[in-house]
Amino acid sequence: MQNLSCPIDQNTLLESKTSGEESSKCPECKGVWMSFDALVSLEDKAASDDMVKGQRQYGKHAVDYLCPHCGEQMTHFRYRGYNLEIEACPTDAGFWLDESEDREIRDVMKQRGANLSRSASAERSWHQARRGTRPGIFQRIKEMLRFR
Repeated sequence: MQNLSCPIDQNTLLESKTSGEESSKCPECKGVWMSFDALVSLEDKAASDDMVKGQRQYGKHAVDYLCPHCGEQMTHFRYRGYNLEIEACPTDAGFWLDESEDREIRDVMKQRGANLSRSASAERSWHQARRGTRPGIFQRIKEMLRFR
């Protein structure tokens, strides 16, 4: 692994694991450099198989920090439109995460999964009610109380 420098305070980044993924961590500011593949793997672990994955970058703009990988000006964006702002390499080599932003990314992906699940459940219920195939309240109570 090449020697990388922290974009915030220029300290040498140390090899580490972040949320089980290979990364480089700043000993001073606790920020983390994660490769593109490592962040995808982090998302995969937190998301269900049927979710659309990949970083959605909203509100992109250049920042003064230089990328640890290529030395170019990094891009700042809102991750998937949430109130979570991270920086990216302009050549898509990786991402700079401030301390604990890896956990926030996992939380975003889990929340998205829960939202999609609720949406799918509501859609099924709506279709059943529309077709008149939804059991009545007494039938549902009877099914709930049935011992198997």
